[in-house]
Amino acid sequence: MKSRKIMEDEKAQRILAEIEDKILNGVNLGFDPEVLDVLNNFDASEREIEILKAKIGEEILARLFSIANSVYYGQLKRGSVDTFYKVVSRLGMDFTRVLIIFLAIAGLSRDKEVKIIFARSFATSILGGRILAQEFGLKVNDTKKVELGGLLLEIGRIIIAIYRSLYNEDYEQAEIGEEFIAAYHSLLGVKIIEKFKLPEYLKDIISMECLTLDAELMALSGIVMAAYGIVDLSFRKFGNKLVIASPMPDPDGMVIHTTGAVIEDTFKAVGLANYIKIIRRPLPHQ
Repeated sequence: MKSRKIMEDEKAQRILAEIEDKILNGVNLGFDPEVLDVLNNFDASEREIEILKAKIGEEILARLFSIANSVYYGQLKRGSVDTFYKVVSRLGMDFTRVLIIFLAIAGLSRDKEVKIIFARSFATSILGGRILAQEFGLKVNDTKKVELGGLLLEIGRIIIAIYRSLYNEDYEQAEIGEEFIAAYHSLLGVKIIEKFKLPEYLKDIISMECLTLDAELMALSGIVMAAYGIVDLSFRKFGNKLVIASPMPDPDGMVIHTTGAVIEDTFKAVGLANYIKIIRRPLPHQ
């Protein structure tokens, strides 16, 4: 006779398979799968990459250009981006692939909950990759891993929220609650990583449930978890907003670049201006 735990796990696997079939396999994500294949080939030519823009939906493409042109990715120092090849060069192939998937999935529903999780995930990516990465002195490659891990940490929750908004009757019949989502959303995230052949290290990052350490310092998954904890607290306290107190550019032009301004600009670039609030702090010399 099967134990209750085994029966619950079997039921969960059936539900997850149903969600995967209807959301990941049953809808048009807004881009040709060839796009991901080319971006997974680091020997792809400039021409091969440039023609991909015709195989990506307009809304996703516009977001990619907007993000690549944001201050966060160096517009002030490196000039504007006006070709898709330059977008990929600036963001990196792995990051571009993840962004395409992330933006495509998040765009499947206009549901408020989907948007909130989307915003929380983006905030985790930026906070981990911009602030905590600098505090820990991470190398550029590790910073990118933290950013990607932050984006995908709750991608399973996004998928489940989309399932609820598009197939509410099936969602209700499956009796999916927060306990189920907390226990199994990372498994959906792993399925996405496998389906789209994303870097293997992302499985470890999104599967961790607690703060993780290496021999002496915090592991990359621990940094992602720390960033998520800060973001989650802010969203709970301030009504689904990342609230940061930071110096901001001086109206007189004495200071034109601060971390707070960069983060605010990046949220605007991805269409999440309503989920960020910067409380202006005096500049140190003031």
